Amino acid sequence: MKRKILLRLSLPAVAVLLAPLAAAPAFAAAPAAPTITQVGTTAVIGQTTKFKFTEADGSEPAEYHWMINGGELTGTAIATDGKATAKILSTRAFNQLQVYAVGADGSVGDDANVLYAASDPAAYADQDLDGDGRPDLAAVVGETLLEADGKGTGGKVRVPAIDLAPDGNGVGGTFAGLQLITGKFRGGPFEDYFAYRPSDGYAFIYDGLGEADQNNPGLVAKHEHTVSGGMFSDWDGNNPTQLVNAYDAAGAHQSIPDLLGVLGNAESGYHLEYYVSFGWGTGFYQSPVDTTASTPDGGSDWENWQLATKLLPSGTAVSLWNPSTGALYLWEGVTFDSESGRLSYTQYKLSANFLTGANGTTLRLTDFDADGVADIWGVSAGSVTAYQVSGLSQTGTAKIKAKAPQPLA
Repeated sequence: MKRKILLRLSLPAVAVLLAPLAAAPAFAAAPAAPTITQVGTTAVIGQTTKFKFTEADGSEPAEYHWMINGGELTGTAIATDGKATAKILSTRAFNQLQVYAVGADGSVGDDANVLYAASDPAAYADQDLDGDGRPDLAAVVGETLLEADGKGTGGKVRVPAIDLAPDGNGVGGTFAGLQLITGKFRGGPFEDYFAYRPSDGYAFIYDGLGEADQNNPGLVAKHEHTVSGGMFSDWDGNNPTQLVNAYDAAGAHQSIPDLLGVLGNAESGYHLEYYVSFGWGTGFYQSPVDTTASTPDGGSDWENWQLATKLLPSGTAVSLWNPSTGALYLWEGVTFDSESGRLSYTQYKLSANFLTGANGTTLRLTDFDADGVADIWGVSAGSVTAYQVSGLSQTGTAKIKAKAPQPLA
């Protein structure tokens, strides 16, 4: 890289230049474009790979500046004897790494670019957002998207929770008014984030990268995919009041999970409807099918029920809670028959008065003790409470044990 020097001359400066010149030290040569060498094994998406930076011309810059994929992440590696190494996160299947050197005098060299491939990691378990095999909690609290790693037995999570998107939702707004679910909505090995806005039917799907999301707050919002309002509406133009992950309840074995939703209006009533995934393309689903299912207590007021789901060894599980009455039920082994459009499931009554009137609470169905029986996280006013479920019975009411609440902030 050639140095460009611009001098602005005043009259006194001209006089100085006309005077006899004393010998002055020469500027150091600007660093050349560095050599980038990948060290070690094949790169893996969501994990760091080691790279070595050197100068082919033998110069010794003070540091190297790098960025991955156009600035998704940036960093600086301090050089020793002109050499440096850096561990850099791979965020895609094909990654572009750009590096340039900076001399001790601040001179900037030409940049070098390298394109390298990264493979998928092993598939993450359902609700495992950091790759440790345990379910984790993700929730919208106020205007923020929070994530708290689950600790396993007892339902505790690691607090304070991490704000995954401190600069907003990636499309110029916040997460206020968005409902959040997780699942493999991009068809890859990671658990992704699906944020749905019932007010206009828009959805924002964010690529998950496991623990890398927690280690790099703001990265999630850089991998956003918008699904326009109306894509989930029924034939009457009604957008869902809520959407949840139905996993593979239809048995089609698609790479992208199905959805369950509540649709309708005050005039014609509300219905529980099923979306079969096309299995390709982010946010692409077949038109919703009215399952004609009744609410757990035999009614049709689906607009009053809050749904949450979890993948258990027995298949798709759905919790159904009516905050106004406190009625709480669990459907296990949920399946959808594409021919008849009907659901099949086993129903359990969990409580007749669970958090009655707590309309500001959002339930998350989970299995934090890994016993195959669904448990619950309740998120409200910036805190989370774990509820351990046991004693499921088709003739009686299960037992629910509340744990001590934890503040998420």
